Amino acid sequence: MREGLEPAVRHVLRPRRRLVERSLIAALSLLVPVLLVLYWLTIPTDAWIFVAAVQFGLTILGVIAVLEARKVCVTVTAGRLESRNLLGRVTSFDTAEIASVVLVDLYQSGMVDTLPHLYLLDATGDVLLRLRGQVWPRSGLENIIDTLGVAVVRPPDPLTVAELGRLHPQLVHRWTRHAARL
Repeated sequence: MREGLEPAVRHVLRPRRRLVERSLIAALSLLVPVLLVLYWLTIPTDAWIFVAAVQFGLTILGVIAVLEARKVCVTVTAGRLESRNLLGRVTSFDTAEIASVVLVDLYQSGMVDTLPHLYLLDATGDVLLRLRGQVWPRSGLENIIDTLGVAVVRPPDPLTVAELGRLHPQLVHRWTRHAARL
């Protein structure tokens, strides 16, 4: 390392650990009974090979999805923020572009529980990145805020999506605003 350079502080935020496990359990609880019935119906007519081929294809897709889910992360360094999603898309921008951060607790539809949502905004108020509490742990969101060191807006009370749409319409997708109005 050259003299006079500070080592880069790098924070990597990973999704909740149980998220992949719960997704696998949900997929298996849906597919196993359906495949069992299909095998039961097709073995007497020797059409089971088609069901086996479909099962093999679904298994390969499941393995690929699990491997890709392990790569999902948000990496924050002193000058750069990089987000990799489930489909492999990488969103990257300078931390200097982030003018403010909004951390809001949102009620989940039909529930009394709230989850944090973190919005990174540019100077014009447009959303650069949105991190949902369903995927990312609160402690990780707080670490990102600490690393960025920008102004943070924290509404004092939890909000519904409709209330968030009225207070900060740029934070809510168009179709969500429309659904909230209905």
